[in-house]
Amino acid sequence: MARQYCRRHSYDWLVVEPEIFAQRATYSALRVEELRRRLSSRPETSALPGLTVFCAGSYARMEASEYSDIDLFFVYGDPDGASSRSNIDEIRLFSAVIETANNMGFPAFSNDGQYLCTRECSSILEHMGSPADDSLNLFTLRMLLLLESKCLVGDGIFDDVQRRVVSAYYRDYPDHQATFEPWFLINDIGRFWKTLLLNYEHKRNQPPEHEIQKNKQKVRNFKLKYSRMTTCFATIAALASLENSPSEEQILQIVQRTPRERLDAVRVSLPQVAEKVRAVLDQYSWFLEQTAQTEEQLRSGFEDKKHRSERFERANNYGDAMFDLISAIGESRDSADSNRLLRYLVI
Repeated sequence: MARQYCRRHSYDWLVVEPEIFAQRATYSALRVEELRRRLSSRPETSALPGLTVFCAGSYARMEASEYSDIDLFFVYGDPDGASSRSNIDEIRLFSAVIETANNMGFPAFSNDGQYLCTRECSSILEHMGSPADDSLNLFTLRMLLLLESKCLVGDGIFDDVQRRVVSAYYRDYPDHQATFEPWFLINDIGRFWKTLLLNYEHKRNQPPEHEIQKNKQKVRNFKLKYSRMTTCFATIAALASLENSPSEEQILQIVQRTPRERLDAVRVSLPQVAEKVRAVLDQYSWFLEQTAQTEEQLRSGFEDKKHRSERFERANNYGDAMFDLISAIGESRDSADSNRLLRYLVI
């Protein structure tokens, strides 16, 4: 079926893009707003002061389909709220969250609810770069907070937590105002992408119980090559496209956009790479079309070797398109800076 396109205004100029982006954004916004409304009306959420709840994944990226699951995270912004918390109240909250998600028809939470737990903003900041950053899953939480998140409960707390995390990446700014670049943040985004790849390889090395499990891993790898790659590198592209070193406020503006909106911002900042952006978005729209299925349907589609090879070939082509975009952004700068972005991504 021929891909359909729609026109919309992006910032100050007209953009023609596949209709599936607008369709998914509308669907995601309606579902997120309904989930916000239901969770906010539950007494269990108000029983834990200082807590914010946000979603990540396809709903935060505003590209969910009716088959998408919902990933939720729980963070205390205020140390006083965390210290006065009640385990019983948290259990009640998680029970209310599970009930609400079930009533809305979301798929079951991943890993049998393994990630239904609370974290504290102070811990996220304290352990940045330490072994606990990984062992407590704080690094993943921090990256998702910045790269793909939508607040569901506690808007003010969420904004404060996000701002404090961004500020942590600017801790060297006062002493290096003339030369500061957000390499700490860019390196962490690159590290997050490589961690996702390593996590996939680790799971792949585990002996599968049966063929279904093997196909499940293949689907995970296929999605990784599109959605999470875009989450990471659309952000890097947006940072690199700015004429000057970004301020904290500019970083906040970037993280508050979806990955697709960040790519839109790139073609506004650098019109000379607009065709590269369009090539990325056109290929990404194909991915969205292909994944509008149940997990079972997706897995069965990877059973056929020819079909599987074709999908992974397209995924590799998508990676090439993203690399071409990043390279073009670097080359758009003067000769002294043209290779600086790639240099910091690699070394």
